Amino acid sequence: MKGKKNTGFFWDEFIYGGHWFSISSSALAVSIMILLQVQLRWELPFIIYFLIQCLFNYNHYKELDMDHLSNSDRSAHLQQYKKILPYITGVYGMIFIILVLLFRNIHFLLFAFILLLLGLLFTKVFKKWTKRIVGFKTIYAAFTYCILMIIFIALYCSYPLNITLFLLFIIFGLRFMIGTGFSDIKDMKLDNRQNLLTFANYFGQQRFLITLHILNMVTFLLFLLIVLKINITYSIVVIFTYIYTFYYIQKTKFNDKNIQSITNIIVDGEYIFWPLLSLIGFFIF
Repeated sequence: MKGKKNTGFFWDEFIYGGHWFSISSSALAVSIMILLQVQLRWELPFIIYFLIQCLFNYNHYKELDMDHLSNSDRSAHLQQYKKILPYITGVYGMIFIILVLLFRNIHFLLFAFILLLLGLLFTKVFKKWTKRIVGFKTIYAAFTYCILMIIFIALYCSYPLNITLFLLFIIFGLRFMIGTGFSDIKDMKLDNRQNLLTFANYFGQQRFLITLHILNMVTFLLFLLIVLKINITYSIVVIFTYIYTFYYIQKTKFNDKNIQSITNIIVDGEYIFWPLLSLIGFFIF
């Protein structure tokens, strides 16, 4: 495929095979446990990692034939082992289920399976709803991810279902909409071909980037008002996240030539830093 950069198989697999984003999600899981002030469960980041890998590979396998329209480098990499990609996806899913069963119980496994099903149905069912509902793809992906990172982790760590958790679910759901919505920019050609009314296609790239700036400010204020009352050590995370998001939105606003790299590396890797920033905040406050 044209445009494929010779960066090496292992680096391409790390980025385009989903591992970078899955590790970032695992780091976010650690940070969420710190926020909720629950006992750190060492196995939980691994559970999150394998679930994200399963969903990531399933989604991109199903869309691989058209993926070259907006993700030529990733498509070229995954095409190299397309025949075994379903088996790899299945292995990730099985490891996820086995880990949940080993460290929790059969009853909790039911919730984990429902969560896995929600992620798998996105590609085949719910993504198509965006043909009729503007932005549904972004909203569904963001809040499904939020169920995993907030509700799943809270229940796994025996955190009570209360108003605090509900507020965190709303705030983080809005927060995740920024990264999820931003990722749709690189998929505009593919989504347009599929007649999907994503926010990026509906508003146009430049107006949508302005909207993301506004949402970044709104979630920053909500973090200040609510999240810091729960755990003041999150202060460094909150400030960093606002600046980090402002940077990549602004960078894309004036130069979108590297939109794939910005999305695959900068956006997908945002949460890598959160546990360290939480620890710094702990020592400061």
